[in-house]
Amino acid sequence: MHAVVHSYVRALNAADLDAIVALFADDAVVEDPVGSPPKKGLAEIRAFYAASVAMQLEVELEGPVRAVADEAAFAFRVSFPMNGQRMAVRPIDVFRFNADGRVVQMRAFFGADNVSTG
Repeated sequence: MHAVVHSYVRALNAADLDAIVALFADDAVVEDPVGSPPKKGLAEIRAFYAASVAMQLEVELEGPVRAVADEAAFAFRVSFPMNGQRMAVRPIDVFRFNADGRVVQMRAFFGADNVSTG
């Protein structure tokens, strides 16, 4: 699980859409942010991440990955340019894994208090 999280961060930084999507199971669900309509299946997940990596993301973990049973949680910082300034979002993502080690569910926890400039 730790390796998948680190692969996810590397793939986001590299804007490697194929590497990101390869981490997910065929029937995976992404809810980013929690409360938004879920993206179901690889086609919807690919479209979501295509838009994400087009934003020129810079991603870094903020602390250790917490992994137990079939889930991993991790805090990280995502920054990107917007309207001539740098924006930063600090979510906590939770991945749930299947027996093959692929992500079957991703939920991103953040709100307005976790978004800033700089």
